[in-house]
Amino acid sequence: MNNKKHKIQAAIGLAVLGGLIGSGSVQAGGFSTPTYGAPGWGRAFGGGSLFKNDPSAAYNNPAAMAFIDHNVAQMTVDYARIKMKFKGNVNDYQGNPASITPVDDTGAPSGAAMPLTGDGGEGGFTAWLPTGFMVMPINDRFAFGLSQVVPLGMRSTWDEGWKGRDFAVDTKIETVGLTGALSFKVREDFSIGAGVIVQHSKGFVSQNLNVSGSAGMSVLPGAPSGIGSNLMRVKVDNTSVGWFTGITWKPTEQDTLGLNYHAKIKNKMEGKYNIRADALGRNFMTQPAGPNGETLTELAYPGLKLNPDGANASTQLDIPATAGLDWVHVFNDRFTMGASLLWTQWSSFKDLTLKSDGNTLVAIPYNYKDSMMYSLGGDYRFTDELTLRAGVAFDQTPTRNSTRDPRIPDNDRWFTSIGFGYDIKAIPGLTIDGAYSRQFVKEAKLKTVNVDRLGGSTIDGKVDSKGEVVSLSATYHF
Repeated sequence: MNNKKHKIQAAIGLAVLGGLIGSGSVQAGGFSTPTYGAPGWGRAFGGGSLFKNDPSAAYNNPAAMAFIDHNVAQMTVDYARIKMKFKGNVNDYQGNPASITPVDDTGAPSGAAMPLTGDGGEGGFTAWLPTGFMVMPINDRFAFGLSQVVPLGMRSTWDEGWKGRDFAVDTKIETVGLTGALSFKVREDFSIGAGVIVQHSKGFVSQNLNVSGSAGMSVLPGAPSGIGSNLMRVKVDNTSVGWFTGITWKPTEQDTLGLNYHAKIKNKMEGKYNIRADALGRNFMTQPAGPNGETLTELAYPGLKLNPDGANASTQLDIPATAGLDWVHVFNDRFTMGASLLWTQWSSFKDLTLKSDGNTLVAIPYNYKDSMMYSLGGDYRFTDELTLRAGVAFDQTPTRNSTRDPRIPDNDRWFTSIGFGYDIKAIPGLTIDGAYSRQFVKEAKLKTVNVDRLGGSTIDGKVDSKGEVVSLSATYHF
């Protein structure tokens, strides 16, 4: 290949990768997201990135890049639709059904308490998720890869006035990463690889602050819960750096084995919070009520100083470590199958703690547990141009029954996927891939007590969830 032609084709590949803008979220276990193109989705991630010339190796297992025999770039857009429906009961700290009592401009009750009966609507979302990969062999030993991925992302949206508003309203977490990786072929059957990721994380959460219920549990024993409405909104972000590595071994001409590891990434997110407070809530947070000028919120919880007009906010949301084992077997020139195991160290996620200038505003326990995903999928080359794919995966939830809430109402799930790949003969080197994946999520039981600072209400119900993802990739071999 002459240098001019090589530069032109490299520019095309970089343009494909650089054409990715925006981000969304596709929920897997916890709030991790699969990092594959449409071929990987079509196999339900079975075999990881070990299939021949799969550029997603640039992130998932950089060692596998050493066995890619030509330059390849891939752009993928996923469309996700997730639906969640709550059924059950929410009671205040006294055991009464959740209610709201309106207040006037002075903060005094202006009517009778009204039950909160809404189930939150369908607390799901739709989103677009772009990813991109590019691998360029340097010589017969080294290969270089770039990728843009969304390793973490989730969203849940409930009505502001639903009966579980003290637990959650809006939640949005997403991490977009850019990576660079290098592989080295130690022998013709064995390679190693490593890479770095620079990622930007951002989060938005909102929920009602039940200030009257919180006061009733401390400084005003027996006070009614649910007086007024105070929506707290928090927006934080951060840029962090991490690393990943992998090895790939081909014990036979037909078999490929791969092991990959993505290290835990420390991720302290900072930003602002504000509170859309009514008159009663503002009085609780700003008016002196104690002997030394403390507000009611400070009397109830020493050190808790809320500013309804906004203040600094921070939270620690680390990205957990993962380790994956992949195997691909080529049965013949038509049929290839892969299997994968993926472990995620979710036990590192203990709680969601919100701080402001060093003071803890609220700490919500989660105590996640480590989880596994098991995948099996394959390719069948139906014709010289058309490849058909299918796969199935089982993804364990890291959540626990005792701390699961409507913010992340996750549970064990099955993925079933089908897909195709088609070589465009009119444009040599171009392949179009598509996939459809359906999630079948086990009913998630919610039976937990809110923290005192949020009013101490209880929730007893269940969330039924389902989801589907449509994935489309354009892959250019050059």
